[in-house]
Amino acid sequence: YYITNNLRMVVVIGLGGGTNSGKTTICKKLVEKIPKCFVFNQDKYFKTLEEAKLSFPDCEVNWETCPALKMDDLVADVKQEMTRDHNVIIVEGHLVLNFPPLIELFDATIFITLSRELAHKRRLTRTYDPADGPGYFENVVWPGYLLILEEVRNNDKIKPTFLDAADPDNCYCGVEEIVTACLSRN
Repeated sequence: YYITNNLRMVVVIGLGGGTNSGKTTICKKLVEKIPKCFVFNQDKYFKTLEEAKLSFPDCEVNWETCPALKMDDLVADVKQEMTRDHNVIIVEGHLVLNFPPLIELFDATIFITLSRELAHKRRLTRTYDPADGPGYFENVVWPGYLLILEEVRNNDKIKPTFLDAADPDNCYCGVEEIVTACLSRN
């Protein structure tokens, strides 16, 4: 999906993947290397706890699902940013490849996979607000990741490139190669 912006084309990339798979780190490196690269971080679109509770009236908030996020706001913001002077826009987050209105905007999709052990190890080094409760990773985060991955694999509207977070350098190079290839098609 390309739009014209001041006689320029903007490339929009969807970068999904598991929790702590390196999506944000990769995007920070790409912003430093690629001129006019803009990144949307899905984490900035989480609802407040009070807002999220309205989406989960009969159970605990599941932060690993789209109802915990302001996904329509993210779509609107991406569309708005597509009218500005960027070469590439990267939308990164654990659910960006699982929301059809967002998928429609992507020129290319990438999904970063990781093992349960690596996801858990990395997650333990992070601070979350609200904090993960006892068993949250085992009962919510990991099963949620597996569902997200299955949905992405079974979605015939996208054909993501799968990269493994176990090799961060290769993962970054793979993403950079895809972005560069998309830019060269313009």
